[in-house]
Amino acid sequence: MLNRKNSILLIDDERDNISSLKEILGHDYVIYASTNGKDAIETAEEFIPDVILLDVLMPEMDGYDIITALKNSFKTRDIPVIFITGLDNIDAEIKGLSLGAADYISKPFHPAIINLRIKNQIQLIERLRQESFITNIIHNFLVKSNTGTLYNDTLLMAGEFMSIASILLYKFDKNDNSFICHEEWINAESDLQTRIGDKIDLNEEIISEINNMLLSDEKHPAFISSDLFFKDKIKLQRQHIQDYIVTPIFIKGKINAFLVFFRNNSDEKWSKSEKDIAVLIAGIFSAVFERDAIQHAEYLSRAKSEFLSRMNHEMRTPMNAILGILQIMDFSNISDETKKHCNIMKASAESLLCMIEEVLDISDLEYGAFTQTDSVFDFKAAVWDLLKIADKNACKKHQLLDCRVDPAIPNSLYGDEKRIKHVVNTLLANAVKFTPESGEIFFDTHVTNEDNGMVTLKVEVTDNGIGMSREQQINLFSIFEQADNSLCREYGGIGLGLALSKRIIELMDGSIGVESELGKGSRFWFTCKMRKGA
Repeated sequence: MLNRKNSILLIDDERDNISSLKEILGHDYVIYASTNGKDAIETAEEFIPDVILLDVLMPEMDGYDIITALKNSFKTRDIPVIFITGLDNIDAEIKGLSLGAADYISKPFHPAIINLRIKNQIQLIERLRQESFITNIIHNFLVKSNTGTLYNDTLLMAGEFMSIASILLYKFDKNDNSFICHEEWINAESDLQTRIGDKIDLNEEIISEINNMLLSDEKHPAFISSDLFFKDKIKLQRQHIQDYIVTPIFIKGKINAFLVFFRNNSDEKWSKSEKDIAVLIAGIFSAVFERDAIQHAEYLSRAKSEFLSRMNHEMRTPMNAILGILQIMDFSNISDETKKHCNIMKASAESLLCMIEEVLDISDLEYGAFTQTDSVFDFKAAVWDLLKIADKNACKKHQLLDCRVDPAIPNSLYGDEKRIKHVVNTLLANAVKFTPESGEIFFDTHVTNEDNGMVTLKVEVTDNGIGMSREQQINLFSIFEQADNSLCREYGGIGLGLALSKRIIELMDGSIGVESELGKGSRFWFTCKMRKGA
């Protein structure tokens, strides 16, 4: 949606309260309102607001009944709900938080407090959206080899994420000595006409200056419409493009194309996040263009490796900084509410770092750079640590996690502890993720063979979750595959865990497999060989 405002659903049976909240929030947000539970649930499912403010004391369905219904719906379960209540009762607050409430506001409410609480939730949502967007961009770059499809999908994702009017790709035409629009994405809600074939002349002076900027500065340049230097040179206003970000696309250090991120005239300034996204897309296209002097296989190997290397630094560094600051705050004198928000941010950052690690490991495997680091470790202790984490997550879904660890397993084994823990954690996490509320999961590990100091272990994880058909199991251990693409949207993940697990187990002279029936659950297993430790 162009120039989209965030939206809020107010649920309160007292119309005076709704009027007061509308007066406080109406200037900054799109407001929906409901005075009863049934209408509130229908409104939430129809409009999918960004935040819901919910009164606890309601007739017929109270706030607890309403939040339970919202969290049980696939459409609305991820919408943060802030309870508004006049109850001065810690038990009421605990009950609301246990049902999934994101925050509490006590009556009588203060306008500044309401605005700050909502702003906190909106910022958290935006951070999670950006993490998901970056992950999808990386996924798209790694799996799409068809240039046209890669262009179209990447521009679509970027345009929708940024909520802008259009993105245009201009490529240099040597015969015409000008830049011609070859690809575009246009927001369906705008009334813009196609610009395919549009020409823009850039003289040698501006091209030279931009090339020199790249050589003298490590940062990829991005120009916005308020930059007079670039505005006077390129004169995009002749194409009636007045509010824009322009990012050059370089091949071998020279400008070969540029992207124009265009929105309808707005009083808002382009944010740093928007400029960073524009630079990221330009970097992807720079890599894609270079495949024209280079054979496809050679390009794919080098471009993916270089891109992942850049992303490793660009994504890992800020995430580590965030985690470091959050760790410091753990020992600071901050409120319980702030600690709760810090814990949410910490979990999100750790989740993104885990995905980064998986992408880099897959890349290393493909190009032969994947290495094992063997050492003596306590296998049983490592497994118990993972089971504690899995049990904590299972309890959140009221699942029963039962386990058996064979006492015959030696106290110390020689192998790659980090890789083994990755595989075990992947199977346990998937079991919890794909098993419904109140389901059951069973973990078992035991010795199957012991010979000449070598121990063969078997690990099994069985659940009564959604299961899979035979057709869904075919590509289950392939890169970026899940049993059903819709599962990515519903349960999350980018389909790397099992693919990486298969390669790890194969490197350890083992095997991995699954037995499953649709609707009746799954049994994942793997075997691996390790030498007894000293």
